[in-house]
Amino acid sequence: MYFRSSDFLRLVRDFGETLTLKKTTTSGTYNPSTGAMSGSATTDYSFTGYIYNATSEPVDQVVKDARRCAIPALGLGVEPTDEDTIVRSGTTYVINHVTTIFSNGTAVCYICHLED
Repeated sequence: MYFRSSDFLRLVRDFGETLTLKKTTTSGTYNPSTGAMSGSATTDYSFTGYIYNATSEPVDQVVKDARRCAIPALGLGVEPTDEDTIVRSGTTYVINHVTTIFSNGTAVCYICHLED
């Protein structure tokens, strides 16, 4: 199926909801004795996005529903990246891949592949 960037932006406009992008701003340091990171910080960005179900994909003989999130790039201020999280009504999704949609060399929309 073929989509134009304006189709994704219309979905966000018509059906979008307020979501939160949690972005790790510093990497921190790894403590090998505890196995934990310390000193990392996150910044929250509120935006209007649209989370939708993509086609089901077989994963190790189990069908797993895939979710995507369309985020308008204009006015967001940051780029979502792998390992960032999106919070929707108390549910947290981890971004595992980001596809950037460009129009005339300018990013207009991000399609984030999500994991529960």
